[in-house]
Amino acid sequence: MRVLVTLSPWILVVTLGGCIASAPPLHKVDLGDPGWRLWRGQALWKANVKRPALAGDLIVARHINGDILVSFSKSPLPIVTARTAGNWWRIDIVERGRFFEGRGRPPQRIIWFLLPDLLEGASTPENWEVDATTEGEWSMANQQTGETIRMVMD
Repeated sequence: MRVLVTLSPWILVVTLGGCIASAPPLHKVDLGDPGWRLWRGQALWKANVKRPALAGDLIVARHINGDILVSFSKSPLPIVTARTAGNWWRIDIVERGRFFEGRGRPPQRIIWFLLPDLLEGASTPENWEVDATTEGEWSMANQQTGETIRMVMD
């Protein structure tokens, strides 16, 4: 009986650990695939009022199957990469050394996941002010967090 009591916590940890679903590795993206719609440009991102603005190249893409890829980078380093693939999402924020991932729809508060919709004319997300010109210039600001993105898309 003593052995069973000693092993019980270990069995509980193993059992619970097996129930936690982690995202599968997202497949490699081939933007040359004709199923992708692609926007390219330059962006200036400020995570909040206390952080410095970062400038870089921006790629926003949506596949006909609904998958998205948003890559904000300063060559050769990625700054932010947001992806969805099927029912999974992931965002890597290299500037902060963090990543977040999950199942289902990505969090609507993360503007990177909303860029394809905005570029296709979707309505402005809650807490954000979005101003777009016909020349491909965009300015986005979250009044609650102080996050801003200014971008010029080709």
